[in-house]
Formats: sequence, C-alpha cells, structure tokens
Amino acid sequence: MKRVVALVMSVCVVMAGASLVLAAPAGQVKPLTNADIVALAKAGMGDAVIIAKIQQAAAANFKLEVADLKTLKSSGVSDAVISEMLKKDTASSEPAPAPAPSRPAPAATAPPGATVGGYTDFGVVTMVLKGGKSVSLRSVAGTISTTFAYVTTLVHCNYDGLKADVRTSDRRPTFVVRSSKSPKGRLYLVTAEIDTPNNVRSVKMGNSRLFGSKNIGAPDSSNQIEYDVVAEGPDTWRMTPKKDLAPGEYGLWLQGNEMFDFGIDG
Repeated sequence: MKRVVALVMSVCVVMAGASLVLAAPAGQVKPLTNADIVALAKAGMGDAVIIAKIQQAAAANFKLEVADLKTLKSSGVSDAVISEMLKKDTASSEPAPAPAPSRPAPAATAPPGATVGGYTDFGVVTMVLKGGKSVSLRSVAGTISTTFAYVTTLVHCNYDGLKADVRTSDRRPTFVVRSSKSPKGRLYLVTAEIDTPNNVRSVKMGNSRLFGSKNIGAPDSSNQIEYDVVAEGPDTWRMTPKKDLAPGEYGLWLQGNEMFDFGIDG
C-alpha cells in the first residue's frame, strides 16, 4: 500500500512540475547593446555583418551619448556601424508605423522603371528642361561619415567628385519619376555642399545631440528643397521645385544613401 501511495505522489509531483513549465512565460529577447557591437568589431566581423545584425535585432538598448560614441569609435567600431546604431536607436524610440510592404532591392537585370513588388524601381529619373529637352539621371552611391563637434555628432552622406556629370543652366528643371506611390517622403530634393579637401559633395543628414537624435535617416531640413508633385498618369509623377535653384550641386536623395545627382551652372 505504501508503494502505491508513493507512486501516486511521484506522478502528482511530475505533473505539477510540468504544469509549472507550461505556465512559465517565455523569456524575453535580450536587447543588443554597445558591448555586443564592440565584441563583434573586435572579432573582425565586417561592417556588412554587424549592420545586418543591428537591422535584424528585435530589440536594442544602445547608449549613444557623446561619450558613448567616442568610446565606440576608440574601440574600433566604424562610422557606418555607428550611423546604423543611431538609426536603430531612433526607430526604437518612435511609435511603430502601420505595416507596409517593404521596397525590395531591384534585381540587377530589372529594366529602369520596372515595377517590382508593388513599387517601381527608381533606376532612372528623367530631368525635363526648358524647351522640352530631357536628360536621364542615374543614381550614385554615397558613404556615411560622422564628425564630433563638442556635444553634437554631425552625420553626412558623401559622393565622389566635386561636380556632377549632368549639368544644366535651367534654374527650375522638373523631374519625372515612375512609382506606384507618390515620391513625397521617399525622394528628397537636396543641395550638396562641395568639400574640396576631401574631393566629395556632401549632404548633411541628421545629428546626434547630448540628449537625443534628430532627423536620422533623412537629409537635414537645411539641405532640403521643397517641391510640388503631381500625378501625370499611371505610376508617373512630376516633381517641380518651389523656387529657382541657385548655381551649385544638387540631387534627388533616395533612402539607402543613393542620389540622382546634377549640377546648376551660372
């Protein structure tokens, strides 16, 4: 009889233990930290790998005050990775946007203007000048740089060369783009400052201050030029600057650090 009672009690204990395991909440995902990024950098992981890890992280708890940024830099973390950390930190502090289809990277074989996954490939932007003449603009890739200025970290996107290959004297050209949605908030008309010592044209992005970040992931408002946009047909939009453009270097900046560059001659 004692053996039967002991067996029943053992079964009850096992079942109770199983119930506790089933009722236990799943452990939370550990957020990515500065120490994780430094460890990856010191392990010799390339920028592409570390940036992919940041983008895929379900949560991040980065410390990005000025002192933290200096420590990251001195620990061997690159400017590109620090910029991605700033983007992730800003995104995690904002309300989650409504779900929307992501714009896939266009296939290398896709023809300019081909619609892919609900969006149209910005392979070519057409600049229309006075008299109806048109010029095709193709994008150039930029690189990110950061500069520490006392309590502010300035972020710039840089493009090789002091002048764009495409030039015009038309002070108010228009731009025709193919897209399933309005280019507003996706294409920015921007000025590009000439940085002669570094032989680049530079577009100022957001910046990180002592108590937060501003405009990370898009051109700074001081570099943006307002434009009107109208639909000209199915998946076709015309962008027109709201004012004449002074002589200088310009571009249509696309998220991902690409820019359809052009210059205005005096």
